[in-house]
Amino acid sequence: MKLAPKIAIGVVVLALLSVGALWFTGVLGGGGDTHPPCDQLPTEAEASSGLAKNQALADEIKKLGKSTAVKVGKPCPAGQDRALIEVTYDSSSERDAISNLLGNRDGFGVPVHLVQS
Repeated sequence: MKLAPKIAIGVVVLALLSVGALWFTGVLGGGGDTHPPCDQLPTEAEASSGLAKNQALADEIKKLGKSTAVKVGKPCPAGQDRALIEVTYDSSSERDAISNLLGNRDGFGVPVHLVQS
């Protein structure tokens, strides 16, 4: 095999590996936060109760960023009574602070989904 085809194959392999790495790390949309399947989420009433019982934690989370918000989110298709606690944030540093806080607390008793705004 001549040198030119070997170089071309090497460049293509390197490009594919680079795109795969970017996808895996979340830079191109892969590896983002997910939530449990809809059939495993609590009802909206259960999620609302979890938020109401842990309002102090929600207030602490809100203080971690200017536009950080905590609410009951309904990520499932319309008509399904399934919900979770949705925390929106702007930057990766806010996400890290939120994750750290949640990792050191009992949480809300229902799943929490982090969403970058």
